[in-house]
Amino acid sequence: MTFYEKNLQAINKIDPVLSVFLQTITENKNFEVFMDKNDDVNINIYDKERDFIFYQTKPVDEVVSQYENIMEKYSRYPLFWLYGVSNGLLVKMLLNLGKYIYVFEPNLELIYIALNLFDFSKEIEEKKLRIMWTKNINFNTLNALCKNPDIKVFLKLYFLEITNDYYYQFFSEDIKQLNHNITFTIKDVITKDGNDAKDSLIGLNHHLKHIPQMINSYPLTEVVKNKNTENAVIVSTGPSLAKQLPLLKKYQDYLTILCIDASLPILQKEGIKPDFVFSLERVEATSKFFENLDREFLKDTIFAPTSISHPKTLQNIGNMKKMITMRPFGYTNMFRLDKWGYIGIGMSAANMAFDFAYVAKFKNITFIGQDLAFSEDGKTHSKGAIFGENEKQYQKNTLYVKGYYGNQVKTSKTWVLFLNSFKTDIAHVIKEGVNVYNCTEGGAYIDGAEHIPFEEFLSKIDITTPKNLIKCELISEKKQSHYLKRSKKLIELYIKRLEWIKSEVEKTFLSVMEKIENLEQLNRDKDLEKIDFDELANTISEIDKIKDIYEEDKGLRRFANITSPYIVSAELELARIMVRNSETEIEKKVKMIDWIYEHKSWLFFLAGALENILFILKNNYKEIYKEI
Repeated sequence: MTFYEKNLQAINKIDPVLSVFLQTITENKNFEVFMDKNDDVNINIYDKERDFIFYQTKPVDEVVSQYENIMEKYSRYPLFWLYGVSNGLLVKMLLNLGKYIYVFEPNLELIYIALNLFDFSKEIEEKKLRIMWTKNINFNTLNALCKNPDIKVFLKLYFLEITNDYYYQFFSEDIKQLNHNITFTIKDVITKDGNDAKDSLIGLNHHLKHIPQMINSYPLTEVVKNKNTENAVIVSTGPSLAKQLPLLKKYQDYLTILCIDASLPILQKEGIKPDFVFSLERVEATSKFFENLDREFLKDTIFAPTSISHPKTLQNIGNMKKMITMRPFGYTNMFRLDKWGYIGIGMSAANMAFDFAYVAKFKNITFIGQDLAFSEDGKTHSKGAIFGENEKQYQKNTLYVKGYYGNQVKTSKTWVLFLNSFKTDIAHVIKEGVNVYNCTEGGAYIDGAEHIPFEEFLSKIDITTPKNLIKCELISEKKQSHYLKRSKKLIELYIKRLEWIKSEVEKTFLSVMEKIENLEQLNRDKDLEKIDFDELANTISEIDKIKDIYEEDKGLRRFANITSPYIVSAELELARIMVRNSETEIEKKVKMIDWIYEHKSWLFFLAGALENILFILKNNYKEIYKEI
């Protein structure tokens, strides 16, 4: 089997789309390859169309020189981002170091050439090497790369190495755009990992309080079995919503209306009865959408808040039909209440509604009012929105994105986060045969959705038979009691486990503080030669034990979305120390000291996170679960 056949076979397992494109190439057309008869890695390439030779002197010497420059700056980096595969030799040399390599190549034929020249199959299958055609890259591709747990902590060390002057000369704009897209994705991933820990703690507190109510609500697993149409319309509150309301009202008996909380007052006023109302937020302001409910009009509507919603939201909903679901966090999953399901992985109620539509297996999912951008006259929300048509929170950090009609529209960074969630979700569901339509007729363009007028979508649906009411049953009181008792027991077990981990973290923190104080005293006394580096090595071993617990303990990992925001900044700073060159004995010793100093913050943050988690667990146990 040739190098190319082995490589193509490996790529087909990891990136079948690229494999299909590569199979359209059977020979070099735009490039000539020159190989030294006496040295098979001394390879030059000539671009016939652009009349450009890749290497001006001996190719292998130029590649070795570039390799040495990279090693001088980045030898300890676990990941290299390269623009251009060139002749493939640099990629092969870097792979021999056991690094991760991401290669972005604008010309498919050059990928074909490199795959013929070197055997990369093992590294491709092990996902150590990703070769990507830039014309086939989107947000989802980059998002998946950046979420790789083996490299995520090193994202702040990102650099894009250009492998040859050829790319500088002919692809400078492509390089700039790719660099922009990668840095944007890195910021997005880090932002999501580093969300406010306070919000996560509030969510944990609300979840624990609401478990009894959730167990007494309709289970998601039962509701999705009883959907009443194949057509789900997600109704959001963008500026364009008002123009779609007459059509929605006319066809409401033939559609399953998934209404986000902010849209409910608008629909109620217009006499449009939603089938479901989704609410995601843990803040009290969201409860305002559920004031002044017309309870008779909405008696058959199923209200679907998450278990982390603010208590006042559930209080305002009261005894209306409820389906309380969980967001897919570790601490919600730990109670094994799978009947009530896990939706709301995105950042908005509309993202949550989309999750539900997918889980319920609707054939067609449609958006209206999903502008995710300012209207032409600067409005942020629809006429009739509870908080007005011009919410100030969206006026900051604005930027421009592709619009519904192909133009550029003004949006905010918050809306871009929502938009990115839709891009990821839509790419997934359309592979499974779900049709996704954006019938907003305004605002931002949503990649993956088919953009058609709402009227056109409605013309395709069956209106011969009106939809039925959605009916399902609550679980028995006996089963509710069982789930409550089990939840109580699990809280007891987690309190015990986390208390032990916290004591170990605090013990190690005190040891680190003692070493730091000794180091600072020796520095003040100008006796640094008395530093006992064997003791420092022992302290680093103590730190490593705690880090092993943090990374591997299943109980602690349940609370990762709470602990991560506390220590993500410390982790990123530790990454800088980790990759720093330390060839001399002095450099190694300085690195040891810096490593210990930086872990002072890491341990402090982790201990603080554990203390807060334990406080919430114990407080809710005392208030709600103790007498169960």
